[in-house]
Amino acid sequence: MSFYRKNYRPRRDGEEPEKCADPAKARARALDALAAREMTSGQLYERLCVRFTEQAAAEAVAEMVELDYVNDDRYAEAKAHSLLAARKSRRAAAQNLRQKGLNAQQIEQALESVYAPDEDGESPELEAAAALVRSRYKNKLAAGRRDLVVAALQRRGFAYAVVKEAIRRAEEE
Repeated sequence: MSFYRKNYRPRRDGEEPEKCADPAKARARALDALAAREMTSGQLYERLCVRFTEQAAAEAVAEMVELDYVNDDRYAEAKAHSLLAARKSRRAAAQNLRQKGLNAQQIEQALESVYAPDEDGESPELEAAAALVRSRYKNKLAAGRRDLVVAALQRRGFAYAVVKEAIRRAEEE
C-alpha cells in the first residue's frame, strides 16, 4: 500500500472532508495552480473551494486578480487565439469560452479582436474552414460527397455562407 498518500483514509459514505479556512494556505494553493496553467477567476475559485472554505477561496482569488496573476480578459483573448489556431468556428469558440466561466462581454471582446477580418478583408474563420476542407475533407469532396462536407462543417459551428465559400476555394485548387 505504499502507493497511497501518507495519512490516506478512504471516505465513508456521506462524510464530507473538513475544509481549511486559512487564507494563506488558499493563497499558496492558488499560486501553485496558476504556476501549472493559466485559468479564469471562476475556475480558480472552483478549484480552491474543493479544499478551502468559500471565504478563504474568495480572498485568495481576489488577491490573485489584484496582483494581475489572474486576468479573465487576457485569458479570453489567449484562448480565442488558440481556438482559431485549432480551426474552430467563432460559434464553437464562444461556446468553449462560455464553458470556462467567462461573461458575454469578455467573450465578445475576445472574439472581435481575434476573428475580425484582417487588412485584406479576409475572415480568419473562413481561412480556418478552408484549411479544414483542404486537410480533412478533400477526399470526400473528390468522391463527390459535398453534402457530407457541408454537414460536417456545419456541425463544427461554421455558418453556411462560410462553408460554401470554403468548399468553393478548395475545389478551385
